[in-house]
Amino acid sequence: MPNSEQRMPRLSDALYRAILDHTFDGINFVDDMRRILYWNRGAERITGFSSEEVLGQICHRDDGLCHIDEDGRRLCQHLCPLLTAMQTGREIQKRVYLKTREGHRLPVDAVTSPVYDEEGKLIGAVQVFRDASAYERAERETEIIAKLAVTDPLTGLLNRRAMEIELEIEERRSRRLNLPLTVIFGDLDYFKLINDQHGHAIGDEVLKGISRLLAAGVREYDRVARYGGEEFLIMLPETKAEIAQEVAERLRQSVSIWRLIHQEKKWPFSVNISFGVAELRPSEGWEQLVERADRALYRAKKAGRNQVFVS
Repeated sequence: MPNSEQRMPRLSDALYRAILDHTFDGINFVDDMRRILYWNRGAERITGFSSEEVLGQICHRDDGLCHIDEDGRRLCQHLCPLLTAMQTGREIQKRVYLKTREGHRLPVDAVTSPVYDEEGKLIGAVQVFRDASAYERAERETEIIAKLAVTDPLTGLLNRRAMEIELEIEERRSRRLNLPLTVIFGDLDYFKLINDQHGHAIGDEVLKGISRLLAAGVREYDRVARYGGEEFLIMLPETKAEIAQEVAERLRQSVSIWRLIHQEKKWPFSVNISFGVAELRPSEGWEQLVERADRALYRAKKAGRNQVFVS
């Protein structure tokens, strides 16, 4: 009875090439000098470069056949996946970018492996790559959707629900590590007058400008949210009330000297803000913390506005 080797017909090089040419992915092989010795039809379709144009060429030449990163920087000298696979002897899986024949930057998911001859000598590297444009668009859309779920669409600050989740997390951390936690509740003074006298479009520009000012005036790990129409909530982890009061006073002064410049016009009105400050107590949760800051804000409003009160 014939063995499996006798039953299995030997495939010719031409048939191997035909099989590879019918794959969806791009496949290329380079020698140890990174000269391109094989370039299948998938590679032609993805990049626009024909095999006649690239065979025998160095893959890191200047006219587009190099790998680049997402910022357009060439990876040829140190971070080229073909070079890395040959230097390390390992398979490299990485998203990189190629320049197409038309000059477009194309994301590809590439798997690159070193290739050895029968004696174990390195002879080059093979790379299988797939157009990742659809994946990258989907990832970008998912990122945008996730961001929209936690941010206020007008100001770009955290929205109320996102801030409440952050407060819940930070409250637990504060109790576990015995660290202070303070919030600042702010509300623009007489904001309705701005909308009534100048229109809601100008009111929106004021909200966006004040939002940028507040976000720039706190630390990177602090959180700022648009909590309501013209209300803002600032969370200051690891911060005592007296320090938060100083932060609020500094922000109040910055708001008072801020002026709206819109459509190359400096608008004549000024904007003021009132703040209430509260530090987390052992007996309360984050909801009670926010309520106390809100009550301090109400006191600041009753006392004449454009002030900072501490609960």
